[in-house]
Amino acid sequence: MIEAVAKNERRKKAFRLICFLVSWQLWTGCSSERKTKEWTGADDYAANIKSSIPELRAFEGGTTEVDLRLKNSGKKEWSSQTQNPCLVSYHLLDEAGEVLKFGNARTVLPHIVRPGKEVSVEVRVKAPLNRGTYRLEFDLLREGLAWFKDSGSPTLVIPLKVVEKSWIGETKFESSVPEFMDLQKLIRLTLENDVVEFQGRTGRIHGFTAGAGYPQVWLRDAATIIPASRFFYPDAYLVSWLEEHLAFQKPDGGLEDWIDAKGRSDKNTVETDQEASAVHSAYQVFLLKGKGWLEKKVGGEAVIGRLEKAIEFLFQNRFDREHGLITGAHTADWGDVDPEDADQKAIYVDEKTRWTADIYDQSMCYESCRELSAMLSSLGAREKADLWLRKAASLREAADRFLWQEDKGFYRVHMHLDAFPHEFDEDTIFAMGGNAQAIISGLSDPGKAGRIIQAALERRDQFPISSISGSLLPPYPAGFFKHPAMDEPYEYQNGGQWDWFGGRLVLAMFENGFSLQAREELIEIVRKNIRNGGLFEWDTKDGAGRGSDYYAGSAGSLARALFEGYFGFKLGEKSLGLELKLGADEGRVRLHLPAAGLSLSYEYRPVRPESKIILAYESDYSGPAEVRVLVPWAFFGADDRETGKKMLEVRRDGTAFPFRWLGRNQDDFIVVETDLRKHSLEIRLGDTH
Repeated sequence: MIEAVAKNERRKKAFRLICFLVSWQLWTGCSSERKTKEWTGADDYAANIKSSIPELRAFEGGTTEVDLRLKNSGKKEWSSQTQNPCLVSYHLLDEAGEVLKFGNARTVLPHIVRPGKEVSVEVRVKAPLNRGTYRLEFDLLREGLAWFKDSGSPTLVIPLKVVEKSWIGETKFESSVPEFMDLQKLIRLTLENDVVEFQGRTGRIHGFTAGAGYPQVWLRDAATIIPASRFFYPDAYLVSWLEEHLAFQKPDGGLEDWIDAKGRSDKNTVETDQEASAVHSAYQVFLLKGKGWLEKKVGGEAVIGRLEKAIEFLFQNRFDREHGLITGAHTADWGDVDPEDADQKAIYVDEKTRWTADIYDQSMCYESCRELSAMLSSLGAREKADLWLRKAASLREAADRFLWQEDKGFYRVHMHLDAFPHEFDEDTIFAMGGNAQAIISGLSDPGKAGRIIQAALERRDQFPISSISGSLLPPYPAGFFKHPAMDEPYEYQNGGQWDWFGGRLVLAMFENGFSLQAREELIEIVRKNIRNGGLFEWDTKDGAGRGSDYYAGSAGSLARALFEGYFGFKLGEKSLGLELKLGADEGRVRLHLPAAGLSLSYEYRPVRPESKIILAYESDYSGPAEVRVLVPWAFFGADDRETGKKMLEVRRDGTAFPFRWLGRNQDDFIVVETDLRKHSLEIRLGDTH
């Protein structure tokens, strides 16, 4: 027992160290180039910087390291452990020496460096997304005060050669929207940098870490990675990590938050979405591999049985019977930090925990109940399948009764289950993550979905946030959360921008008839990430990247918005279809699912002089399908939708072909029932026009 307790403490210390490093990255990034007090003197801080490397080379968006030898030629010692710490960084310049990106990642000194002493530091450099020749200007700074260069200290400039990266795999696309081409790079780079492989309880494990600074495989993050990874990686990367997580399942059905290569695990107990995330992951695998995998034994128990136990855990341990809602600790929307603690205890339930029922957890559980029902139904377990459908319906009814705000047009972030008075009206806070999840899970009906989307757009315009990814608008006031990572508004989960959830909201817009607006919001998110040079865990209100770099949750969420929302890839339990929303854009898309052995490709081309759209498609899918094409009315010169519907005709392979109309809020689709063998559709003005 003593040995087990000691081992658990070592695991917790390792986890706290990881979180400290991530928090350090958050903190050191927050003060950037602002000056908070006067620089102390021209001779106080100066450095001689040398390197034996004449030139650096890296792939587009990739990383490389450079060893620097630093000599303290000033009067003051350097320390990275004090207020306004001394850190090493660099400025990215173009070939002519003009600044492209002033603020970049900081590197901590290994120890105090006194005047006259030297130290070696390995600095990690992140290359720009586009190939070419650049220059890196290395310098030191006192964070929040000034760079050493400001006092005349010499810098070191090293050329950087960025070369194009050739990606392996069949999935790729070309788009007339340059931002989407850059997003393709960002997604591939992120996945490649997060790949992990190790020996686990169930065999050789392949999967993805959550991002830089998070070496573990996190269950909730991994569930959102699959919409990206399924197009580029074989089934081992979709299945093995999930089976390993299931092998860590507790006797009561509960699942861990993360596992790692050393066999360790832990759970952020203020969260309630781990079990639902496991079911959602399994459902995505089921769509690719079929029902046979559900009966595979993990630790002597079938996958489907473990999934049932996981959701039963929620209804036994995280369920308020009075209101019929799933419960969780008071956090910021979907977050993992409670307002009571200023240290790592903020992620664990304890005697100070304030209990709530939030919209995010209802949406996650609702979706998992329906997905579990579908998987059970495929195995012929109709009675069990019906039971989980009834539980889902009950959750939806309770969420509508207790969480929906008809006067505001969105769900409240949560309802309190114990006394916790606030000095502000918490119900005015728009919880973007939970409301977005309510739409894409199907918990909200189409009418509510439209109102939520309108509320999100209004809040984005009302508050000083650079994209639709703002997580809480308005944020909780300063000091409400005691943890230093989020004790100020627009910090971390307290109002910071999270593409992990912004991507879900964009997908919801694409799926609910707001495609033109969704396209613009997605482009704005990508532009933010291009400026940052990567997909980060979160961003400040003005869009500066913070937290973990190469954040896989962002890649998965944005990939889903792009591939499912914009490019219209629709994979069902027994179906494959297309719902294209390219409008007047051009695109050539090839999608391949290695785990399913399935491919689909198409070329979409608006021909402006002839006012027609040509869609040529081909797939090895053999069943019947439905192809929907968003009609860009302005492209066809239609003054109104009803007149426009009388103007258009459809031809398949040169012959007139029957179609029907589908309207959804601001979107109109031409719908064709067809197979996905090689065909060419032409949408054009009719001969009598």
